[in-house]
Amino acid sequence: MEPQKKLINSVESCVDEALCGLVRASGGLSLLRGHRVVVRSDLQSLKGKVALLSGGGSGHEPSHGGYVGAGMLSAVVAGAVFASPPPASILAAILCLHNAGASGVLLIVKNYTGDRLNFGLAAEQARNQGVAVDMVIVADDCAFNLPSKAGRRGLCGTVFIHKLAGALAEEGSSLEQIVSRVTEVLKGIGTLGVSLSPCSVPGCLPSFQLPPGDMELGLGIHGEPGIKRSKVASADQVVKTMLDHMTNPDSQSHLPLKAGDSVVLCVNNLGALSCLEMAVVTRAAIGCLESRGMLVARVMSGSFMTALEMAGMSLSLMRADGEALRLFDAETSAPAWPNLSRTPVSGRGYTTEPPVMRTRPQDDSQVEGSLSPLMRRALEKVCSTLLEKQEELNSLDRASGDGDCGNTHAQAARAVQEWLQGHVVPGCPGQLLSVLSGLVEEKMGGSSGALYSLFLTAAAGHVTEGQSDAAAWARAVHAGTQAMRRYGGADSGDRTMLDALCPAAEELMKLTAAPPGGQKAVLQSAVQKASSGAEATRHMTARAGRASYIAADRVTLPDPGAVAVTAIFRASSQRLLSVHSTALATAKMEFACSHVVCDWRPDKPDTSLIQPRLDNTLDVKKGEDPPPVPPPRFRKPRPTSLPLPPLPSSKASMDHLSLPPPPVPPRLDKMEVGKGLKANFNVVSLNFEKLVDLSGETDEEFFEKPIVCVKCRAALSCLSSVQRSVWLCEFCGSENTVNDGVVDAWVGQRTGMRGDDLYLPNRSEDDYQNLEDTLVVFCVDISGSMSVTTEVTSETGSPVYKSRLEGIQNALEGALMSMMQQSPQRRVALVTFNDEVVIYGDGTRPPLTFRDWALVDYDHVWKQAVDYSIPHCIAETYHHLIRTIKELREHGATALGPAVLASVAIASKYPGSKVILCTDGKANIGLGEMEQTSSQSSSPLSSYFYKQLALESVRKGVIISVMSFKGTNCRLADIGSLADVTGGRVNIVCIETVATNIQSVSVDNVLATGVVATLLAPDGVYFPYEDENNHKLVREIGNVTRGTEITFQFAVKPEFTDVFLQKKTLIFQIQLSFKTRDQQKVTRIVTEQRPATIRSRIVLGDLNVAVLGVHCAQLCASLTMEGRVQEAKKHLKTQKDLLKQVGRLRPIQKEERIYGNWMDTMTTVCHDITMDTQILSDESAEVVYQMRRASSNSSSIGGDYAELAKTARKKANMKAV
Repeated sequence: MEPQKKLINSVESCVDEALCGLVRASGGLSLLRGHRVVVRSDLQSLKGKVALLSGGGSGHEPSHGGYVGAGMLSAVVAGAVFASPPPASILAAILCLHNAGASGVLLIVKNYTGDRLNFGLAAEQARNQGVAVDMVIVADDCAFNLPSKAGRRGLCGTVFIHKLAGALAEEGSSLEQIVSRVTEVLKGIGTLGVSLSPCSVPGCLPSFQLPPGDMELGLGIHGEPGIKRSKVASADQVVKTMLDHMTNPDSQSHLPLKAGDSVVLCVNNLGALSCLEMAVVTRAAIGCLESRGMLVARVMSGSFMTALEMAGMSLSLMRADGEALRLFDAETSAPAWPNLSRTPVSGRGYTTEPPVMRTRPQDDSQVEGSLSPLMRRALEKVCSTLLEKQEELNSLDRASGDGDCGNTHAQAARAVQEWLQGHVVPGCPGQLLSVLSGLVEEKMGGSSGALYSLFLTAAAGHVTEGQSDAAAWARAVHAGTQAMRRYGGADSGDRTMLDALCPAAEELMKLTAAPPGGQKAVLQSAVQKASSGAEATRHMTARAGRASYIAADRVTLPDPGAVAVTAIFRASSQRLLSVHSTALATAKMEFACSHVVCDWRPDKPDTSLIQPRLDNTLDVKKGEDPPPVPPPRFRKPRPTSLPLPPLPSSKASMDHLSLPPPPVPPRLDKMEVGKGLKANFNVVSLNFEKLVDLSGETDEEFFEKPIVCVKCRAALSCLSSVQRSVWLCEFCGSENTVNDGVVDAWVGQRTGMRGDDLYLPNRSEDDYQNLEDTLVVFCVDISGSMSVTTEVTSETGSPVYKSRLEGIQNALEGALMSMMQQSPQRRVALVTFNDEVVIYGDGTRPPLTFRDWALVDYDHVWKQAVDYSIPHCIAETYHHLIRTIKELREHGATALGPAVLASVAIASKYPGSKVILCTDGKANIGLGEMEQTSSQSSSPLSSYFYKQLALESVRKGVIISVMSFKGTNCRLADIGSLADVTGGRVNIVCIETVATNIQSVSVDNVLATGVVATLLAPDGVYFPYEDENNHKLVREIGNVTRGTEITFQFAVKPEFTDVFLQKKTLIFQIQLSFKTRDQQKVTRIVTEQRPATIRSRIVLGDLNVAVLGVHCAQLCASLTMEGRVQEAKKHLKTQKDLLKQVGRLRPIQKEERIYGNWMDTMTTVCHDITMDTQILSDESAEVVYQMRRASSNSSSIGGDYAELAKTARKKANMKAV
């Protein structure tokens, strides 16, 4: 008989090589040179604590080396296979732990003669050298009924002692306390093993023989004989036999357990049982214990103390009270300790009910939306088309199949028609596609039903109510087509419906990059591709479906499935695009009132609305020239005309950073409307997201340039009046000569249509930009204060302490993973700052560092950052960035200003990019430093720096979002302007919310850059708070992201009231000049008219509270940031009174109450400010900045602002610094 085969190099070296492999694979372990001793790498952490030492013969892996780590053993000593370790190695391990500063050393020894002798000898030798040593003997074998002099053997229960003693030592318990506690626990531990085969020491014969079909009960872990042999039984029977023996009170080694006891169960693989067998045994053991009335608190199942390759297992039980479970659940870094649940096994449900398989699609939660009517009409058209083609499809199918293709499609069409009669069409397209999937699966049947159901199910996830543009539908069709190919086994060229579907889907994908106005051409081309693909099947050899069994020369007609797909495409395509186009045509320019109210008057009409005023926080020394004051974003300087390309007279430009100060509105004490009403209803809101997002503008006409008035630059529109080639401008009254042919094309053909026109000049190839190339720069504070920790709840439910930097690191790792999965072409760069600024870029190149003098050199930082290497896409750099982020450590000061400057410089190479700033303190060195300024006022130089940098970011098309940590003072009122001016967000986060906020901000995409808005009204209209002397108002908006909404307030001069009442209607025009995300230069002009009235109380009940609420929030927040708190208070009071008046006329809707909450929130902020020069606390600044981004879209669904309004007033420290 030969020794069993082993995968080793040699018998002599196998133990040393195994220990080396363990240590090399586990980062926290080391070998003690010259000995078979494994120790923790962080021995210094043992100082003042008890160290734990265990060990024994090798061959029991992972015992004992796998249990070395924080919270378990400090070191182990290994002997040869199944041989006790020598005393010299044990003593060396003891002295190593003692020299590391351990207060004592506890030896945990299994009850074998050799182990007791050798560990005992080493312990005595160590005591002679002044080491505090004690020893615990583990004897947990329950096999033998009668006592013996040698005592019970030490088995897998030893692992329980390793864990509990390790937790006590980690907590700082003394040597005596640990010995006392584990000695008590040992009384409630028992183990019994069973084996189906022997084991063999390398180079030796098996330790014993088992006849085929036999098993041995009660054997030892070295192959020692057990108590009896029997035939192999079922797993349930074997487990019952073992537990009966372990708890038999007639045995001297039994474990005294009774019903109601709580136990920890360890099912230990002795070496060669499969995972399948182990799981079966584990189930049996849990069930058997519970049937005896015991509570199974925890379960371990796996290899914990083996006997080489023995095919067997052991059961270990530990009686566990609350304290024992607490120690058992304590954290450990030991590599072999499993990741266990901390939930009791008994009493926990372990099955989940499967979802109810519905035989019919239900619509209990379906709600109609704006898209529902048109989607209904599209479905009706598809159904009627398929019914008309029923016989044609049957005829085609008879040539190659069973002739029922038309019938199956007709069945599906009738099922959809029946469903439409009794159900609402959900507003979410994805939900509708899911319903249709269920219908065709049930009603259509066969392989066609399965294929269409696959298509619809896969497509459903790509179109939602908020994402239903042409590009989204294209992605949905592509996803459905791929699902058909993947699961159906056919492909293009196999003479199936895919021959029509694949080329059409491929053509539709061009919608994702189609220029404005190009969607119709793409769609028409897709229908043509489907038709051509269907026709081409005439000449194909069928390689899938029933037709593949028919001779090719007998099949000469098109495939009926491909013809059906073409019919569906042709019937539905135009309707789907019209749905999106119609949805976008609404809510772009929204008035608060159905009429222009002409009788509103400020209390002091003689007060000039133009009062030049410098920023009231500037305080410079005499004789010094103050820096120029950049304007706030909310009211930027107004060029005399909108840049309407390619007209050369345009003056507006985003290139100028230094601009004159904005005009100061009047101090309005009272506002009167009608009898006793003081609020001005004349407010218009612009939804910039819908105005600048041209992806679905398929029904609009496009022109290269508008016809404009020579005086006021208003554009000719469908509301213009032209007689005998003369256009009398409806805004300024100037006469303009126009060509009759142009008038016919411009005005006549569009009479009655909404005045919404797009102007796209000829495009240069240099303008193109791959939208996937936009860059995200994470600008992260790693100063010393980022080491501050906060108690948070871990994933396991236990409290842990995490630093601010750790929170940022975890958040960035999650954000990068999300980007890599969703936008693998997106570029990501990392910049960090403390007392130096480091540009890591994408982590693949040497970092660039700024320190000392460079931190105050604006031009140097900008040039070096711009010249730094271009980051690669996240798909290539993900692992480099993750490694760099994990290695960050916090220390030093806060060079925030230079870091943001460098980040903007990097991002400036890609218009539409974003910078995400994460910090927890004031800038205290370098550009923009604030540390030396008063806590009660803002530094003119630092404020100037951040405002100038924000304007430069706008010019470069970069948005900046700012995140600071709760409870810190970052001077958010100053650095928040970076986000406010560029269109980013300002948020105060905590460790629990920073990941969610970074994830949310990361997906904020710029829809347009360089946005300039001009509002034109008839001469006689003016703009309170902004411009009394002009009926034309220009604002530089800069960057626009989703949800951007801007409001304008206007009023009628008293002397023009009668004129406007005679005209009956007033015309308003908004002119937008911007660049889309792909750098297309666009001018959009929307023209609308409103009737005039002086009977303000009649329209009071019909006011659009959303528009008024958004305007109030934005205006009062801006006034507060400008130091004009008294004006903000008065306006707030006026608007709150108005809301009460509306409530008397009609019920205030739930969503309208949100705006009242906004007003209350702003009132609280203003109340806590006692002087105009006082700066805002970070908490108040966050509220104010978010109010400036207020949007009626968010309020309609409850939104972030509604939640902000509810919680902001509860902040105890919402006071000025």
